[in-house]
Order: sequence, then structure tokens, then C-alpha cells
Amino acid sequence: MDKITVLWGPSCGSARRACHWLDTQELTYDKVNVVSTAITLDTLKKVLSLTEYGAEEIISERSKIFKKFGREYIDSLTISELHRLLVNYPSLIKKPIIFTHNKLQVGFNEDEIRSFIPRETRRVSFAQMLNILHDA
Repeated sequence: MDKITVLWGPSCGSARRACHWLDTQELTYDKVNVVSTAITLDTLKKVLSLTEYGAEEIISERSKIFKKFGREYIDSLTISELHRLLVNYPSLIKKPIIFTHNKLQVGFNEDEIRSFIPRETRRVSFAQMLNILHDA
């Protein structure tokens, strides 16, 4: 099974719901509080490599820091400068960010998060559900 990592913050309700959902599915994951523990540059690069649209996909435009700096300033940064900004100001990062080596989900969506359940487990659950429906 792929290693799941969740970047979260304790004040984020969506992040708490995502972790609760993973717990109820009995999935093992690493939980990284990016508010109290700085996100590493390697982790940030990994997340960015999984995005479809780059940094704009993970930047929280509702954060106070985004409003302080403004879109024009953030858009003017080089990739290295943007990396430093996100490492230094973790509140700029949307939460939760759930990822494996090849999957990424930004925010909590109960339908999309199911993709983190191993395929074989999903297949077995689906087969059991079909049997129940067939027997009814």
C-alpha cells in the first residue's frame, strides 16, 4: 500500500474531517501539522510535482498572508522564492493536502478521498455490496 501523508492544521475543520475519514477506513498515514512544524522543501516539491496547475492549486487565497502580500507579488516570485515563501509562511498552504507518491487531493472531498483506499480493498467492498443487493 502507498504511504499516505496528510498536511494539516489543527484549526482546519476539513483537515480534521479528512483525518477522521482516514481513521474510520483504518488507513495508516503520516500526519504533518504544517502550522507547528515547518514543511520541508522536499515535501513541498513533492506536492507541487503532483499538482495539475502548480502552486495556485495549493495556495490559500483566503489566508491573511496571501492578502498581505497580494497576488501580484506572489505571481512575481521565482520558483525558488515561492518555495521559500511557502516554507516560511505555512498558513499560505491550503489544508488538508493528502498525497501518496502518485496521488494528490487538496481539501477534503469524501468521493475523491476514496481513491486512497487500496484498489483491492475497494474491489472486495464493491463485490460484497453487490452480493448483499443480489440477496435482497
